Amino acid sequence: MAESFERALSLCSDEESCRRAAEELLRGLCPDAALCSGQKVASSRNYDWIELLLKKGVPDGRRRLVLYVVSRYLVNVKGLSEEDAIAEVKDFLRKSCENYNNCSKVYDSWIRNVISRVKSGGWKPWTLEKLKEKDPQLYSAVSDVALKGSEL
Repeated sequence: MAESFERALSLCSDEESCRRAAEELLRGLCPDAALCSGQKVASSRNYDWIELLLKKGVPDGRRRLVLYVVSRYLVNVKGLSEEDAIAEVKDFLRKSCENYNNCSKVYDSWIRNVISRVKSGGWKPWTLEKLKEKDPQLYSAVSDVALKGSEL
């Protein structure tokens, strides 16, 4: 552990490099961020619907889902790195295109910006209840996909 701490210190030359070094150190100490946060760990069942959407894609509302649900889940619940989260979002978009012919362009720069902001904000994904309240049209699209794969 002392070696890990010394390595982190050696990588620390400015604020950004210190932040990355600290994150790397903490990931090494506790690979499952959800178990080390000191917060109540949510049941994975609460997020089953998001995993299903990631596997299937959606016919409509991809950008809003990325913004309010998918990016927040990948970064702040699953604890993926920004690079891995970006790859997962691109895979979600690809599946939406393949399975629902929802193929309009979503720019990589927009995806990177969303992932970065969501990570710095620490925001959790919207729940199904919040989605139903704030965006009933999106909730309808999500529930259509999710109901075909499992019960909400």
